[in-house]
Amino acid sequence: MKKFLHVVSNHLLMMKYFLKFAPAYFIMNFLFCIYVSFIDMLTGAYSIKYIFNGLSEGKTFKDILIFLVFVSLAMIVRHMLGALCAEYLSATGWIKLKAGMKKLIFEKARRMDLVYYETPKFYTDFVWASSQADEKISEMYYSWCVFAARLADIIFLGGFMLVTDGFLMLFAFTAIIIRLVFNSLIVKRRYKMHVEAKPHERERDYISRVFYLADYAKEIRLSDIHKTLFKRLKDTMSRIWKINDEAGRKITVYWVISELSTGGFLDFLIYLYLCFKTIVKKTLKFGDLAALISAVWKFAYRAGEFINVLTDMGEQSLYVDNFREFLAYEPKIECQTGLDAPNKPTLISMKNVSFKYEGSDSCSLRNINLDIKPYEKIAIVGYNGAGKSTLVKLLMRLYDVSEGEITMDGTNIKDFATDSYRACFGSVFQDYKVFAGTIAENVEMNFVSEDRYADIEQALVNSGFTNKLKSLEKGIMTPLTREFSKDGINLSGGEEQKIAIARIFAKQCACVILDEPSSALDPISEYNLNQTMMTLSEHKTVIFISHRLSTTCMADRIIMLENGEIIEDGSHDELMMKHGKYAEMFLKQSEKYRV
Repeated sequence: MKKFLHVVSNHLLMMKYFLKFAPAYFIMNFLFCIYVSFIDMLTGAYSIKYIFNGLSEGKTFKDILIFLVFVSLAMIVRHMLGALCAEYLSATGWIKLKAGMKKLIFEKARRMDLVYYETPKFYTDFVWASSQADEKISEMYYSWCVFAARLADIIFLGGFMLVTDGFLMLFAFTAIIIRLVFNSLIVKRRYKMHVEAKPHERERDYISRVFYLADYAKEIRLSDIHKTLFKRLKDTMSRIWKINDEAGRKITVYWVISELSTGGFLDFLIYLYLCFKTIVKKTLKFGDLAALISAVWKFAYRAGEFINVLTDMGEQSLYVDNFREFLAYEPKIECQTGLDAPNKPTLISMKNVSFKYEGSDSCSLRNINLDIKPYEKIAIVGYNGAGKSTLVKLLMRLYDVSEGEITMDGTNIKDFATDSYRACFGSVFQDYKVFAGTIAENVEMNFVSEDRYADIEQALVNSGFTNKLKSLEKGIMTPLTREFSKDGINLSGGEEQKIAIARIFAKQCACVILDEPSSALDPISEYNLNQTMMTLSEHKTVIFISHRLSTTCMADRIIMLENGEIIEDGSHDELMMKHGKYAEMFLKQSEKYRV
């Protein structure tokens, strides 16, 4: 009973979403399915009985004509409702449903903490929800419609059989029980097959994605990596085939036993019984015999479909468990409510901060103590893997610290509303992205109103995008990428980076964080950008990461990290005087520019 209630609960959850997003189609099509079952019984078994028995009992032509007119009118209504549901409500209903489900899932994903994206299980649940939720909900709705129609068939046909010869119901329920048992075995084996295949299907889909995404096109053509990918694809498909082959053998055995028991042996007994009642006992009229043969055949077929749909609903419920798990993820950082953060530069302090990534055995940052004063310009340097990007992600509260605390103006940043706290920062990371939208949308990172046009254009000028912008006929309304617009443009890496940098110039914020802001720029563009950045950020706190130590000379303070710890702290001149790790790194880089 508990399992049954769980299945019902899962189905009601998904039908609630269907009813919410496409109510007209949900209700009309559901009622139409029941009406079709009534028409099927009316034009089948009942019509056969009425006409055959009517002829033998001496009914007039007028009586039969009136009955046929009634049946014809009912059929006309059926076809009119069918056209309404299939051609109009279906076309609009599915679109509304898919749009609603995508919005629900993506809004949930947007609210998830960044740490979830490093968890394989979250990815599995998210991928399932985003790729299959709308497909599964449509399957479940179809099952509900079939369930309602087949239940109506069983009631209409069963009632007719019960009135005509109730003993036939014993055969019918025997067939239902046999199908129910074997279908339950089939569902469990099929679900196990899908669970075992899912990790391999994810790997198969990844390889497929690599071959059609433009990001990988050059590397594939300029190397032999395709050989490795082909080998992995072959191995993956082989494992999927083996899983399906093993499951398919067992499912086939279950299905054959079920069909032989019901479609063979029981059908023989039913027809033998009806012939005995008509020929030997003479208790059935020929009209009753013809009608019952039709009713019994349809009842057996419909009962089989009813059991199949119950089986499908149980199987579909297992997938809804994945969807529930995705919905059950709750953010600990994103969309958190709390205090309003200060809207001006203020003291930011990291006190005994340590951080360990999910699943990692060692800390990426250890015992960090750092005060960042208002309006201070700080450079964070160090070799790859030193913990630089992790430190700024903690400052922006993309992650929470594992130990210690970060405060702003003396208040733990966890006490601030997440959106309010993040609004204090303008940032550009080294793995920035541009989107298939206009230049203005990519700078504003939001809907763009006309009163913002001038600010967006000025931000692009400040980032060094002026010459390119002047060459564009549509200016800031030019679409980026040609994926959805033939008028779109593809920019170079440096040009894309300038658009990303323009975002911080367009945003009103107290603190600017730059993670390798000029990695794709030429030295002259980098110099001009740094000069502009320092001038326009005079009244802001600036924290930047750079591997080009020529940039760090402009900073008030330089923080050097190594193995997740601060090993040096001071101005450029002070650190050069120490002859430590920073000086060593700076001198190695400067040798490249000496004549």
